[in-house]
Amino acid sequence: EGDLGHRMGRLFRDLPPGPVVIIGADIPGIERHHIAEAFAALGNHDAAIGPAEDGGYWLIGLKRRPRVAEIFHGVRWSSEHAMKDTLKNIRGQNMSVATLPRLPDIDTGADLAKWRRGA
Repeated sequence: EGDLGHRMGRLFRDLPPGPVVIIGADIPGIERHHIAEAFAALGNHDAAIGPAEDGGYWLIGLKRRPRVAEIFHGVRWSSEHAMKDTLKNIRGQNMSVATLPRLPDIDTGADLAKWRRGA
């Protein structure tokens, strides 16, 4: 129930303490080392984010200690502003953030065709 930010925030709030990483299901280029890099980044940062080519992001992770920050308020989902809005919320809480490599996500048939061509 709720928008994407509410659903992701619920995961961050409801899981036991410790680092949590959420990834998109539409990221064909994701590999194990990307996930390992995100968890490693959370060893030195409060948050980790993996930019997508369209202004969104393919991964968001939080250390979640000593509390779970609310980082999704006012995010304009499914737009080129999603990552910028989320980063503003993270930095507004004086949290450190690591940026991971940019990866393409697949939102449309044209995105899929582009990815298949290797562009």
